Amino acid sequence: MCKWLLFIGLMLWTTQLHAQDIAIAGRVTSAEDGAPIPGVVVRLKGISNGSITDTSGRYTLSAPDRNATLIFRGVGLVTREALLPANQQQLDVQLTAEVTDLKEVVVTGYSSASRDKTTGAYAVVKSRQLENTPFISLDKALQGLVPGLQSAGGSGLPGSFQSIRIRGTGSINAGADPLYVINGIPVNTGVLARNNPNANTLAGISVNDIEQITVLKDAVAASAYGSRAANGVIVITLKKGKPGKTVFRFSTEAGLVNQAFSSPANRPLSTTEWRELTAEGVHNRFPDQYPDINAAMQFVDKTFGVNPAVNTNWLKEVTQTGKTAQHHFSAAGGNDKTNFYISTGYLSQTGNVIASGLKRFTGNLALEHLAGKKITLRTSLMIGNTSQYGPDNGGAFSNPVLAAYFLRPSLSPKTLEGDPNISAPDFPAGGLYNPLAIAEMDRRKTSNLKGILSFAADYRLSKQLKLTSRLGIDYNTLEEDSYNNPFYGDAINENGLSARGYARYFNWIWSNLAEYNRSFSGNDYALHLSAGYEAQKSTHYFNRTVVIGLPPDLDIHVPSAGAVTQSGEGSNSDYAFISALALMDFSIKNKWLISGSFRRDGSSRFGSERRHGNFWSVGMAWHLDREDFFKGIPFINELKLRGSYGFNGNASIGNYDWQAAYAYGKSYNYLGNTGTAPVTPGNNNLTWELNKPLNFGFDMSLLKGRLTFVLDWYNRITSNLLIDEPLSGTSGFATYKNNAGSMRNRGVEVGLSGNVVRSGPFLWDIFFNIAWNKNRILSLPDDRDIVTGAFIRRAGEDLQSFYLKQWAGVNPETGVPQWYKDASRTETVASYNAAGHAIAGSASPRAFGSFGSGLKYKNLSLDFQFYYSYGQMVRDAWASYTQSDGYNPNFNVVSSQLERWQKPGDITSVPRYVYGGANASNAASSRFLYNGDYLRLRNLTLGYKIPHTFLTRTGVTSARLYLRGANVLTWVRDKKLPYDPETNLNSTANFDVFIPKTFTGGVQIEF
Repeated sequence: MCKWLLFIGLMLWTTQLHAQDIAIAGRVTSAEDGAPIPGVVVRLKGISNGSITDTSGRYTLSAPDRNATLIFRGVGLVTREALLPANQQQLDVQLTAEVTDLKEVVVTGYSSASRDKTTGAYAVVKSRQLENTPFISLDKALQGLVPGLQSAGGSGLPGSFQSIRIRGTGSINAGADPLYVINGIPVNTGVLARNNPNANTLAGISVNDIEQITVLKDAVAASAYGSRAANGVIVITLKKGKPGKTVFRFSTEAGLVNQAFSSPANRPLSTTEWRELTAEGVHNRFPDQYPDINAAMQFVDKTFGVNPAVNTNWLKEVTQTGKTAQHHFSAAGGNDKTNFYISTGYLSQTGNVIASGLKRFTGNLALEHLAGKKITLRTSLMIGNTSQYGPDNGGAFSNPVLAAYFLRPSLSPKTLEGDPNISAPDFPAGGLYNPLAIAEMDRRKTSNLKGILSFAADYRLSKQLKLTSRLGIDYNTLEEDSYNNPFYGDAINENGLSARGYARYFNWIWSNLAEYNRSFSGNDYALHLSAGYEAQKSTHYFNRTVVIGLPPDLDIHVPSAGAVTQSGEGSNSDYAFISALALMDFSIKNKWLISGSFRRDGSSRFGSERRHGNFWSVGMAWHLDREDFFKGIPFINELKLRGSYGFNGNASIGNYDWQAAYAYGKSYNYLGNTGTAPVTPGNNNLTWELNKPLNFGFDMSLLKGRLTFVLDWYNRITSNLLIDEPLSGTSGFATYKNNAGSMRNRGVEVGLSGNVVRSGPFLWDIFFNIAWNKNRILSLPDDRDIVTGAFIRRAGEDLQSFYLKQWAGVNPETGVPQWYKDASRTETVASYNAAGHAIAGSASPRAFGSFGSGLKYKNLSLDFQFYYSYGQMVRDAWASYTQSDGYNPNFNVVSSQLERWQKPGDITSVPRYVYGGANASNAASSRFLYNGDYLRLRNLTLGYKIPHTFLTRTGVTSARLYLRGANVLTWVRDKKLPYDPETNLNSTANFDVFIPKTFTGGVQIEF
């Protein structure tokens, strides 16, 4: 009986203890706009009990008494502690965003750490800076967001390739693009297509699926990737799930696409202007035969069959207002064991030039599962399918942009029946084509399927030691189709042509890494060690078939319909890397940081004797703000000094450049028999191009974290350049790949961001960055100059120095062109052949950067970003036609020709217009170099967040409406600049789809 009474008493006492627990509930919202914040971890201080806020920002948990203190933690938010009010069970709190970038997480692909615990030069771009951007690919979206990262592209074709340089161009003939690492996988990027120079594999990745981009710039940051880190590393982390209730997000936008920049000086002439100017040229050439303009005009009309009543604006005919639309849906969530993220997206955009556009479908899946106390499994799959279509570019007769500038305005684009005009006399055989007909009758399309798949497992042997194994696959297939109709254009003599190419890139990488973390002496000393092994192989398969003799039917354009196989080709290639690496980070009293790395790489791209290379780095950082003597400075919250040095490499050359190779094929066959011939001389001593970057910098946070300032100075020397060294003609080869020469990039980068106002309903953020880089070639083989087209490679000069005959203007008395005799520019000559070449500026900018601001009042926001670049020269490669001074009378010219010399005393830079003139005034010279300085309003967004009180009954937790403009306005310094200043990195303008200006409106919903 006593035992039963004791048991009942114990149960009652236990029940009473549990009854004392208090149920606490509340809501977490943003201090800026009152919006609910999901995913905030709420815990009791000193106790492990906790909860996570749902999509409405609500939480519930149990506390043992009313004196509980709650801790609220969230990513990117200031941690807050709050005491439960007396006699209450409801606790609502507001959290503010972290205002310093020095606490952001840096992801290197092998590890991650808070930026204040690193010694390297990093730049972090977060998802909110990329989401719903009007720029299709991440390489375009990065422009202006990272100090020292130059992103430039001369093509506005949707989904086109964008060249990126980090801290200048570090190679002459080897690749200069950075290494891209996606979810830990080094991937193949750039233009993988054979016949489409604007195809871009990165266009297959939706920026809405990117969580963060980390740009690794100095030795400590990048040298973990050793042999491929010479040009910097761009680490892309895709989104993944987080613990908490499933959050659904949907965004959609649509808008219009136009041309971002057009120059009044480069406007094609009207019929009246062209007739008058050409007649003046005839009179100047044959003054006795045609003594007045009227007689010359009759000659022009008769010779060219001009109908004065026809005035075609061909530029207007080939341009259009494109349309853009994109939709994205995602779901993310999880619990304490399993997290997931899944998304799908669609994008469609037509270009601002006829027959150009892109369609893209994307899908993304990420899973993470805690399989036990020690094992974590992770997998992710990203798939993107793009279909890009666009016209020829450059000098192709079927290029509509070229046609718009070359075709005379007196030609009619359509017949009286409304069909495209394809017949003589306007469009005779062998002449320029009617671009409207080509756009309607021909086809060019490139389809790319990109997939990135990864499997990873973490096994935690102990609290200090973790093992990670990861297998990654980067897969690309490209299908290139082109069709030239049998009725008109390039293939009329072949009765039509159909070409189909297929390429497959299969790239796998297997990484195994051990990580060890240990703290000593009460956390005064902390050590992080990583060591691992990595193997990678990439294989390429390609074939292409070209047939001619197609049926007279525009709907039949596949190669199997061709009567004759014109050519067939196929190839295989591969490359492989094998690596061992070790990384170390050591912290002393959380004040001094020491980092180091060592990596040994072997590459199949070099001969067996010099295949392996050692790459290393060392870095140090000192937190001055944590020293006692520094704590008396109230306005400086954080100050970290950094320094680093190391060796990394570059192996971005052909897969078999080191081998002496022979080729087989129809080019070498003899009398129907198989033939062969040597195609590369090879070099068994070929080895790594070496990059030795030195970096000093500091990170500073001021005014309680409201202002962040980052400054870096670097000196980057590249030696053992992988260069195409000239050979004697007796060898049978013009050049061979060799290690010779050296080059330097030296510069300063500044980044500034701040929260000017963060009080009440009004918020005001600002940012500014600028980068100065000075490139110099230090040495070349035998100190010989290398002239390539309009450029010269010369020791002591910039890599992209223009080397041209020096234009001296127009003789004001005679109107004839003049050039300088030599580089001293003291004597002029009237003969082009007597003029000397000289360096006439560089395509490299002296500085570039970005600045902007974000303003927010209650639920209304305004964000804008300007991008600028100055000091570079831009060359018009087509001016010999568009500014021919009469040399090519069959073609139209541009409005700057109206400023020609006409009488003695005229001061102008345009010579006397002479019909069929042969004075070489239109030949390549510095006359057609322009100052490329420009400022562009790159992004402008006006947004409105619908108050949460309006959404409570809808199930929607957040909704935002916005209007956005991209490349809205462009200012140029040189008013005669003919083309968009954002040319390719060599600043040579080409006839291509114009860089777009877009205006879109959209909505973002979360529920």
